[in-house]
Amino acid sequence: MEDKILVHICCGVDAVWALRKLKMDFPDAQIKGFFYDPNIHPEEEYELRWIETLRICEDLGIECIKGDYDIERWIDLTKGLENEPERGKRCTVCHDLRLEETAKLAKKLNFNKFTTVLLMSPKKDFQVLKDVGESIGRKYGLEFLAVDFRKKGGVENMNRLSKEYQLYHQNYCGCMYALFQQRKDKGYISELVSFGRGRIAGSREELLFIKDIRIFAESLGLKVKEDKFKFIGWRLIRSVLTVNKEPVPHRVLPYSSSLKSVLRAKVARSYEEEDKVVLNLNKGNVQIWITDNPEAESLKKPRLFTDPVFITDNSIPQDAKIELQLEADFIPDSESTNLIIGNPDAESYVEFYSDTLPDGSLGFDPEKIKELLISNREKILSGMLSVRIYGAEHCGKLGREYSKIGEKSLKKL
Repeated sequence: MEDKILVHICCGVDAVWALRKLKMDFPDAQIKGFFYDPNIHPEEEYELRWIETLRICEDLGIECIKGDYDIERWIDLTKGLENEPERGKRCTVCHDLRLEETAKLAKKLNFNKFTTVLLMSPKKDFQVLKDVGESIGRKYGLEFLAVDFRKKGGVENMNRLSKEYQLYHQNYCGCMYALFQQRKDKGYISELVSFGRGRIAGSREELLFIKDIRIFAESLGLKVKEDKFKFIGWRLIRSVLTVNKEPVPHRVLPYSSSLKSVLRAKVARSYEEEDKVVLNLNKGNVQIWITDNPEAESLKKPRLFTDPVFITDNSIPQDAKIELQLEADFIPDSESTNLIIGNPDAESYVEFYSDTLPDGSLGFDPEKIKELLISNREKILSGMLSVRIYGAEHCGKLGREYSKIGEKSLKKL
């Protein structure tokens, strides 16, 4: 009987070596993947791990089934276990759920074996996974393959291949409760928060945009390279602007520093500057920009000074009573990515960028980029044309600046 192995997959990093190891150990077997992780939160994180899993599977010629995002079920099953430590009872429930669903699917597909790439992770208890898997295997009449993917340089192979594939490395297992324990000192947990409806620079949404374009370009046989860079990120947590006690719709210029408390102020002076009227307030080194140009929020160059700037299209009387509140967060270890499709030294290139404003405006539709890749595939393959997608455009065109630094370094060599 031909061996048919269904492999539970939690992420691309754990899968990149484990799937190769299975193909080597079972060269004549039919291997299929099953991506199923109901513990992962939020859904954008689930999608990011899925797209990296899909990329690995497609490269290895392995079909992969995407399981439903079922966070509600996981929350119900782990009630009362929220404060359990890593590798505690909550993790056992999580293992049971994922392996049971894998076994059910294996039985439905007439597979005779199943396993999980969780066995790859140094953070997981191998013996616990082995015991759970074998117990569930007996229940469904299947053989559980307790492969120790970590042995004989497995972890080193995983790390090496992850770098070669430029895989997304998650910084938490996906479980929100585990993350609460890791971030006890934070007022909020950025991994679980969506800042606006768009793809702000350094966000999970921006990276998912890049990964989506990448996997599509690779499906066309195009050469692709990610160039990551670190920068100081910024996120708006909350802001309030009232004029004569009436709330005023507004935006906040990126990299505006927080106000310690409610600031009550008046206009000290006003003047015109390019396409806006600038109001200097008599307290707090705060400015209000009055403009009908939404691009005022998109920085054309990095900010050197971080005095708070509020932006509105409402007129404000000179004698108005103004109240402001602003809480923002600076993230010193933010990361964004430039994506190069084709030969970086191509004689011509087309430029895009990956981020948007928080409301989703001033960004590119990924489908438009994919259409361009299809229509220009031959030019890209021949080296005549490349496509560049820059990261952190609205933070002062940081991706473009990083690209220029890289080009200068290459010229020196």
